[in-house]
Amino acid sequence: MFQLSIYTLEKTLFNDEVESAQVPGPTGELGILDHHIPLITPLVKGQIKIKKSLAKEYEKAREEIIGIKKGFLEVKPNQVIILAEI
Repeated sequence: MFQLSIYTLEKTLFNDEVESAQVPGPTGELGILDHHIPLITPLVKGQIKIKKSLAKEYEKAREEIIGIKKGFLEVKPNQVIILAEI
C-alpha cells in the first residue's frame, strides 16, 4: 500500500492509500506498485486507474478511474503525487 494524491489547480481529486495505480505515460501505460523506484514523468491524455484494497481479504479490490488531459507524476518512497489537468 502507498499514499496516492491527485491534484488539479482547483482541488484535490483523490488522497488515500491504494494498492496500485496505472497511469498514461508518453510511451504507454505505467503501473505503479508499492516500493516503486523514484520517478518523475509527464502524463498524457488518458485514464488513471486506481485499485484500493478492501479491509477483508476475500473481497476484490475496488477500482476507480479518473480521466486526465495531461499532467506530471512523481513517485517517492511510499508516496505518489499526480498533478493533472482534467
